[in-house]
Order: sequence, then structure tokens, then C-alpha cells
Amino acid sequence: MKRIALAAALTALAGAASAQSTVTLFGLIDLNVNKSMAGGKSGAADLTAMNDGTVNGLNGSRWGVRTSEDLGNGIRVGAHLEAGILVDTGTSAQGGRAFGRQIFASVSSKEAGEVRLGRQYILSDSVVGAGNPYGNGGVWNPTTSVTNVGKNLPMFLNAPRADNIVQYQTPALGPVTLAAQIAPGEGTNDRFHGLRAVYSAAGLYVGATYEWGESRATGKTNNKSVSLSANYDFGKFKVKGGLQRNSDLATGSGNGAAVGVSNLVVTGDTTFTFDKSNGWTLGGELPMGAMTLAANYTRMTYDGTNGASDDLGKIAVGGWYALSKSTLLYVGASFATGGLKDYISQEKVMHAGIRTSF
Repeated sequence: MKRIALAAALTALAGAASAQSTVTLFGLIDLNVNKSMAGGKSGAADLTAMNDGTVNGLNGSRWGVRTSEDLGNGIRVGAHLEAGILVDTGTSAQGGRAFGRQIFASVSSKEAGEVRLGRQYILSDSVVGAGNPYGNGGVWNPTTSVTNVGKNLPMFLNAPRADNIVQYQTPALGPVTLAAQIAPGEGTNDRFHGLRAVYSAAGLYVGATYEWGESRATGKTNNKSVSLSANYDFGKFKVKGGLQRNSDLATGSGNGAAVGVSNLVVTGDTTFTFDKSNGWTLGGELPMGAMTLAANYTRMTYDGTNGASDDLGKIAVGGWYALSKSTLLYVGASFATGGLKDYISQEKVMHAGIRTSF
């Protein structure tokens, strides 16, 4: 009888222990067909293509695993492994990395906040995404770079992730949360720092980040980026907007927002090297049952080291229709404005796609 009771007790303890840990498998598939019409002075041809969501889609396709273990006393340990995949070719995204989107370990408590260690999103990614209807995806969003006479030209800077990051986020301080990141600059990478503050309550969101690098070669501070965004839910519609100011830009090897800066040469009516860029974006969402309509405008100004300046704008319209909680269809189009519009390969872009998740 005692043996039976002991066995029952051990079984109960094992069940309780297993209940304290969770493992979640998740994934997302995004695929779209798109057409890009080139500006007359870009030197490029029009292009029709099918792409994974990493190009002109809402989200990059991915799969991953999340784990969470309750250690008691309000302390949890977690792990996040997330791999990017290119659905149109079946290959790995993020340069073929096994877990190129994110891979980190975390320790958290309600009283002390959370620490994360590993490859993860930089702090400005969530703030910039909150400032427009499309997050950081689609032909519409401010972070989608363009091709300027064969060279990559960024709009809003957004890495969006970096290696070897140590992140701390405070617990909720009423409606406010604060966070800080540092990447120590291992190997050939420059040092990276980031700060974020977010206010969220009663339908209002306001977020701000300041990120900067430190050159391994010179020891000087570079790639300074300030991002500010806000949105408000009026009930029947949402308004979203954002600003970004970037200075002391350098291509170099680095973590953080500057990872997206592979080129600092602008070609328009004149050609010059820029070290500053400033932008703003404003848009809105109109939910209509299962359908949501959205529009957005983004404008960037590039300031050169020789006093030259040029600008590029983007008008974007689109929408999505939810077939279920996990699947939606989307369509959209963007139209370039400003002095550089004739010099980019994406003067006009249209796309239609599907996104499904589990």
C-alpha cells in the first residue's frame, strides 16, 4: 500500500514539474507576387516576381521554438530559437544562418524585469514598426530600402536585428517600460548601444529610441539614430506616425541601425555622399469587419557632406482581409515622389499575397 502511495506521489510530482515548463512550436508563411516599375533615369528594367515575404511581403517566413520554465518565486527562464526561410526557394534567409532571425536566452521576473542574451531585434525595430499601419513589412513601410541607380538606398534605418546583444527591460512602471541594449563589438563588429522608452495606455502608444555605434577602427561614435513614433486608437480608426533623425553615418562593420547602411552615395540630378538623413511618416488604418484599409506617406531627406541635399517620398495604399485568425490576404501599392523618384528601380510597386501562421 505504501509503495502504491509513493508511486502515486511521485507521479503527481512529475506532473507538477512538467506543468511548470512549456515548449511552443510556431511558424509563419508569407508569399507574394509583385511588380516593380523603374524610374526613367534609374538604369533598371521593370520586374515581375514571386517572393517570400522578406521582399515586398508583410513578414518574412519563419519557424521556431519558444521555451519557458517557471523556477518559482516569480522567476522564469526562457529560450527563443527562430529561423528565417525563403518560401519561394526553400532556402534559409539571413544569409543562410540556422537561426538568423533570433536566438537568445532570457531570465525574467515581474519585480526585476527581463535580461536577454543573444541575437535579437534592436530596440528601434518595434518603435519604428508602431509608427505606420504596415509595421516593418510590405511595399508600404518606411524601412523598405530602394535601389538607386544600382545601389541600395535606405529610407528609415532599421537593421532590424544584431548579434551578441545584452538587453535589459524593466518591469512595467505603470504605463511605462524602459530598455537598454549593448553589443560589445566582438570580432570585426563595431560596438553598439541602444535605449528605449515606451508609454502605452488607454489606446495611446508613444515610443522613442536612441541608438549609436562606436567604430572599432577609430574609437569614434557614429551612426547616431533617434526614432520617435506614436499611434492612437480612436475606436473606428487608428492614426500612426513617426520621425527619425540619423547623423554621423558610416558604412563600416557594425551592429544596430547602421547594419542597414551599405551605401552612402545618392545619385539624382547630382551625385553626392550623405552623412545625415531625416524622415517622417504618417498614416492610418480603417478596420471594416474582416477587412482593414490603410494608407501611409513617408518622406526622407538626405544631406551630403558637401552641402548637397535630395529627397525621396513614398505614397502607399493597401489593405488586408482576414480569412481566419491565422490567415489573411493582402494587396498594396506604393508610388515614389520627390527629387529621387526617377532614379530608383521601385518608382511604382504593386503586390498581392497571402500570410498564414501557426
